[in-house]
Amino acid sequence: MLMSVFGLGAEPLAPEKLFSIGPLPITNSMVLGIISAVFVLGLFGLAARASQLWPKRRLAFYIESIVDLVFGLMAESFGDRKKAARHFPLLITLFVFILVGNLSGLMPGIQTISLSTEAGHTALFRAWTTDLNSTLAMAILSLATVHIYAIKEIGLFGYVRHFFSGNLKNPINVFIGLNELFGEVLRLVTLSLRLFGVIYGGEALLFAISALAGNFGWAATLPIMFLEIFFSLVQAYLFMMLTATYLVMSTSHGEESESDATKAATANSR
Repeated sequence: MLMSVFGLGAEPLAPEKLFSIGPLPITNSMVLGIISAVFVLGLFGLAARASQLWPKRRLAFYIESIVDLVFGLMAESFGDRKKAARHFPLLITLFVFILVGNLSGLMPGIQTISLSTEAGHTALFRAWTTDLNSTLAMAILSLATVHIYAIKEIGLFGYVRHFFSGNLKNPINVFIGLNELFGEVLRLVTLSLRLFGVIYGGEALLFAISALAGNFGWAATLPIMFLEIFFSLVQAYLFMMLTATYLVMSTSHGEESESDATKAATANSR
């Protein structure tokens, strides 16, 4: 019953290929991801056109309220409104895009639309964040931004010394540096796997409950649907805040180094 109403079905772990453009395979998650990106761009475009000192349209009011709320959180995290404003476009884009991607898989009938391919009938749409390749790509983008800004703030030498500090002839310092590098890899893994696992697992749970409940599947899964909406919001928030935290840690290191250098110069002058 629920499968016919909401279009929920058992999704394979990997996205399904729809067609190819040259050597590039196009999957069902990529299609819905592109649609989600266009929707987000259109949403912010409409809000920007309707934006005023005193918004008259509800859409502009709601969007500006969300933007102000998120910017307040970022300013509090960075401790500097100027620095928060520099990174804010990336962070708010990640939050809204991930939230839309999470919720897109819960839309009624989204999985009932299929396309005939070489492998048979394949679902045309799949939530962007239920594809590990997608969450991994966003994690790489986020952490690459973190490291680029770290190099920009403290320089390449300071960036390397951030991992390998102290006397490198001491094997303990080298081991600590390698452990720090391994921690950066773990950040990439945790960012991508957490988002993928929660959203994909939620859709799998919805299918399992609807299959077990039979004709009463729509009632049995209704609380889970609201729970998934909550989890979608939480995961988008976590991804954004973790990226902001990594940015704070990378850029504040440069300020600490400058402060230490200033203190050392002052002590030497005395």
